[in-house]
Amino acid sequence: MSVSKKVSFIEDEHRDEDLRQSALNEVKPSKLQDIHERMMEHAVCRALKTVESEWGSPPAHFAFFVMGSAGRLEQSYYSDQDHGIVYDDDSNEFEDYFMRLGGEITSELKAAGYEECDGKVMASTKRWCKSRAAWQKQIDQWVKEDTWETLRYVLTLADARHFMGEADYIIELKERLQHHLKGKPDLLKRLTENTGRVKKGIGFFGQLLTEPKGIHQGKFDLKQTVLFPYVNGLRLLALKENIMATSTLERMKKLPAAYGHIKSHQLSFQELLTHRLSFQRGHKEYAGIHFVDVDRLSSSDKQRLKEWVREGHELYQYIENVLMKG
Repeated sequence: MSVSKKVSFIEDEHRDEDLRQSALNEVKPSKLQDIHERMMEHAVCRALKTVESEWGSPPAHFAFFVMGSAGRLEQSYYSDQDHGIVYDDDSNEFEDYFMRLGGEITSELKAAGYEECDGKVMASTKRWCKSRAAWQKQIDQWVKEDTWETLRYVLTLADARHFMGEADYIIELKERLQHHLKGKPDLLKRLTENTGRVKKGIGFFGQLLTEPKGIHQGKFDLKQTVLFPYVNGLRLLALKENIMATSTLERMKKLPAAYGHIKSHQLSFQELLTHRLSFQRGHKEYAGIHFVDVDRLSSSDKQRLKEWVREGHELYQYIENVLMKG
């Protein structure tokens, strides 16, 4: 199906706001992710259609990929943008075209309700929009520099998921990361150190710890405290075991049998993703979507949150010990 026909088909079937309202009435993570996929495809196809009308067809084969929660298929009701482009061959003309496309995609996604990434991890920036050869050099440079910032880029890229275009181009990027992991035994330890500490979620008296100050004062940070110990730990293990899957749940499933202790948490993590949506219902914008008013939670919900905090922290500590010991 041509880009123009695909756009017309999607526009006839659903409008962005219709899709979002449908998502707000749905609490199944898989259904919500399907809605996000269609909304993002709608936006990307509109962007490509606009650029084609002004600049002609893409001058080279390319791939558009998503990262962050979109890359992991773990988006909530609202999500920000994390994405990139990799295209074939080097040329100033090609760079201009795909930078224009990246900018248009960013604009269309913003219009669809996806906030721009504060860290500029978007195809509208040169760091995340490069030729295949330039991407290989950039990954090499990130690893060589070995700074907190460049290793964060490596970890971000580890969640890259092909969304449109040449899927093999994304595999090439992942294989380049694996090349360095195999050639530099200490790299995985450095990435583990870079992932940082786990945010404490339970106080001395067994209470859920809320934000002490700021715009989210009195709210509980669901993302950093509960979700990220699972996400960060399984990302590191996926890198260690050369697992290409990007979702945390799929990474658990694909782990070798030797990781039985970690694989046993699949059902619990799946329940966490579902309950996360229940906790977040009622939010009307991206800001604050990850912060929960614990005073409005039932006693059973508070207890379940504490169980996930303890489980996630124990799981991450276990993974960290495994990786740091080599």
